[in-house]
Amino acid sequence: MEAFLHYLLQEDTPDFRKRTLPIKLARAYQRDRWRISPWRLGSRVDGIPLERPIFLLGTQGSGGTLIGRCLRRNADVVTVSGGRRNWTGTDELGVVRNRMERLPRALWGSSHRSDIRDDTFGSAHASAFATDALLPHYRSSAEDANRALAARFRRLLREHLAVFAPDPMHARFLDKTHAYTVKMPLIAALLEDARPLFVLVVRNPYGACTWAVERKPPSFRRQLAYDKRLELLAAHWANAHRVALEDAEKVGDVAVVRFEDFLAEPEAVVRALCAFADLDYHAGMVPRPGQERPWATLPGDRKWYPLYADNRLERTTPQQRAIIETYCDEPAARFGYRPDGRSTMRSPIEIVGQQGPGSAVPPGPFSWEAAPPAAVA
Repeated sequence: MEAFLHYLLQEDTPDFRKRTLPIKLARAYQRDRWRISPWRLGSRVDGIPLERPIFLLGTQGSGGTLIGRCLRRNADVVTVSGGRRNWTGTDELGVVRNRMERLPRALWGSSHRSDIRDDTFGSAHASAFATDALLPHYRSSAEDANRALAARFRRLLREHLAVFAPDPMHARFLDKTHAYTVKMPLIAALLEDARPLFVLVVRNPYGACTWAVERKPPSFRRQLAYDKRLELLAAHWANAHRVALEDAEKVGDVAVVRFEDFLAEPEAVVRALCAFADLDYHAGMVPRPGQERPWATLPGDRKWYPLYADNRLERTTPQQRAIIETYCDEPAARFGYRPDGRSTMRSPIEIVGQQGPGSAVPPGPFSWEAAPPAAVA
């Protein structure tokens, strides 16, 4: 199957646009190879070490995909859609339907949420899961953890290592389900002995919120004026980052990366992230000219080299910035962002929270590993 898809994707295809369909087929096959692989079956999977999984956090459009691709070019890093040869696929465990079937609702992402009924929002909650109305449905704490939930979550992560990692015994799982931004304490508790690492990727809200209204809006059940939609998405940005900073004080080391700093000094940021995550750095993890991209890269995919200047602020009006400032002023200032577009440059990454990943999560009254799989709502 993979050889056939490679054949369809040869560079001499007469019309490059016609490659879109086989590319999407190739990506779907690679992502769902997990479902048919015998490597995920049996008790041997439970013996795969689950060590320091990495969770990229942040709101949609913050730059997490590009940061994740840098890390995914490390041979040890695996996501829901594969390793370094397949970093063009999805990397959000909580939004893939067949993975959601294996996860409890507490670990679902912000897509396909027909289980949440709201007068304003439909079932797609991109850029809205941290609004005042939806946050109670998504927010999770360490007290929500239990052995059955931990067993299911750990098994699913290990299955992906078993299927996609060249060496599952020395592999690292990476995920960027956006809704996990407000679930750090739960994930830290479920994986306490695995020492999970969290990387919060942030972007200036005075450009990010207007972009989200246009490019990554949630589904609405009724028509809303533009200013009202912008208010909701600005409140979402503010709530998500406020919660993340509060939770960072509980779960241990959390790295904060400003996407603007990555654009300015990509090598410095990637080196710092590798040091934080204990990953071997190599030059190919930074976007550079002449690099080979994974074979299933869609036409028009701009999320690698060259890096494009961020022009979102240039398209934001004074009225829009005033609306965003009403909600985001305090958390934005915490990250050095100002309404006029100026910002304070920082070191490549900032470590927030207590020292030692997971150090603030108290040990449970039982071993998570001892729990048998069980159904969890």
